[in-house]
Amino acid sequence: AEAGARPAVRSFLYLTAIVAVTGLVAGPMVAAARAGGVGLGMTALLGILSVLVASQFAVALVNWLVTLLVAPRLLPRMEFARGMPAAARTVVVVPAMLTTLDGIAALAEALEVRYLANRDANLSFALLTDFPDAAAETVPADAQALRAAEDAIHALNAKHPAEAAAAGSRPATVFYLLHRPRRWNPREGVWMGYERKRGKLADLNALLQRRPDATQRFLAIVGDAGA
Repeated sequence: AEAGARPAVRSFLYLTAIVAVTGLVAGPMVAAARAGGVGLGMTALLGILSVLVASQFAVALVNWLVTLLVAPRLLPRMEFARGMPAAARTVVVVPAMLTTLDGIAALAEALEVRYLANRDANLSFALLTDFPDAAAETVPADAQALRAAEDAIHALNAKHPAEAAAAGSRPATVFYLLHRPRRWNPREGVWMGYERKRGKLADLNALLQRRPDATQRFLAIVGDAGA
């Protein structure tokens, strides 16, 4: 209980300081207005405006003082200076919609940028995608959009081939496309990716856990899903 009370006390002190500074700045302006004979309505308006301006100043000032008075605390993190071990193998996933061809090209380019900034034999990158909501399970533009996404991921894998993480190990695919089909949603009355982003992540977890029905949740998988 004592440990739980400490954050509450700190929050109280932080907010009290902001309110106090706001009052010290806005109060004299309102008092000066009343002393100068300004009407009650105009004084109230001046008070509101003064509090808005003073509160912004108060937040900035208190935040600055906190950085001076409170010593930073180092947070633990994983040490990967020598590369990621196989036990910590990770996939960086970008949930997205396949809409326009330009948008798909931009998604692929951004995925490549993430790879170039974080190159590691045990780190892969994936687009986890749906089609936009539609009145039908498929629309004419779907095939072209999916083909463009597949071609983009194939091109990235050809441009940046995977390296084995250890001698004799099979290299994992660097780039993946995991695309889901639309499903009928009776509540919203549309065909859509099941539960949108939350559903994407649930289906991804099923694939990572190698559940028997996992691959059936996707319309297309580019990359070695068994690696």
